[in-house]
Amino acid sequence: MALPNEPRKTLVLTGASRGIGHATVKRFSSAGWRVITCSRHAFPEDCPWEAGPEDHLQIDLSDAETLEERVAELRRMLNGEPLHALVNNAGISIKSDDGERLDSLTTSMADWRHVFRVNFFAPIALARGLFEELKLAGGAVVNVTSIAGSRVHPFAGTAYATSKAALASLTREMAADFGRHGIRVNAIAPGEIKTSILSPGTEEQLLPEIPMGRLGTPEEVARTIYYLCTDQSSYVNGAEIHVNGGQHV
Repeated sequence: MALPNEPRKTLVLTGASRGIGHATVKRFSSAGWRVITCSRHAFPEDCPWEAGPEDHLQIDLSDAETLEERVAELRRMLNGEPLHALVNNAGISIKSDDGERLDSLTTSMADWRHVFRVNFFAPIALARGLFEELKLAGGAVVNVTSIAGSRVHPFAGTAYATSKAALASLTREMAADFGRHGIRVNAIAPGEIKTSILSPGTEEQLLPEIPMGRLGTPEEVARTIYYLCTDQSSYVNGAEIHVNGGQHV
């Protein structure tokens, strides 16, 4: 929890409605942070989160024409106050009509562009748009990549995998560029995390490849994100932390 006289810190988080994003909201909120959530859905009326709709922004990250306008709205919500962390968690992976993985031969160029707009271009657009507020705080950016960005995955499609590989490379470039202004930029690369969007058959097929013998939890990923956004990681910059139980080894 924040100390009584300590200024409240602020996080902007994309993809907050479920899984890793939802766990991240809970982790930062429990530590006393203000959490501004971003989603393509409106704030649900039955959501029990006490912050309410005033700290939620409906935003379609795939819409390049309105993204700049929505980033300006985020800045209005911050009202000149420092932004201590930006977590680019939103991501999409498109499958065929029958639910099959789309590879480099079967992915349409339209789908490829759609995935890259959300998974790759939106993170840098948000970070650049919120640069002054991040600089004011000496803040941190965390990009959520994936184990699929470094190896061919049996379920994640080619567009998703290549967008995450590109985001990992972008993280290094941002760390060099933003770091000179006191802003740290890192990434986490989750493996198989137990969420509702896990592809059918993932656990049975991939569990033997995981040395720890189990899937990860959203809470474990959220704790790593929190670490990268706090002073505990004050000299960590340009890193990509694997959160996968050793699946990458």
